Amino acid sequence: MSACRAAAEHCRKKGKNIRKLALQYSLMNTDISTVLVGINNSKQVEENVAAAMELSTLGIDEEFMHEVEAILEPVKSLTWPSGIQQA
Repeated sequence: MSACRAAAEHCRKKGKNIRKLALQYSLMNTDISTVLVGINNSKQVEENVAAAMELSTLGIDEEFMHEVEAILEPVKSLTWPSGIQQA
């Protein structure tokens, strides 16, 4: 099982929303200057705003975040090439 699938499965088993966790992680991480989210409908707008508000008022579940980070460790800092490739 890939690390990403394992993280998603871990969230599912714990009753957590991986999309919310990812958004909150991105918003709290000072190494990330801009967060872009895809939104298909008004419900997703409401969910994203609620996740940001929860983060600002309650913070993030640090223990759970560390669990997910440990699962994703094998793929941490991996990127994919994009744009014009330089020779």
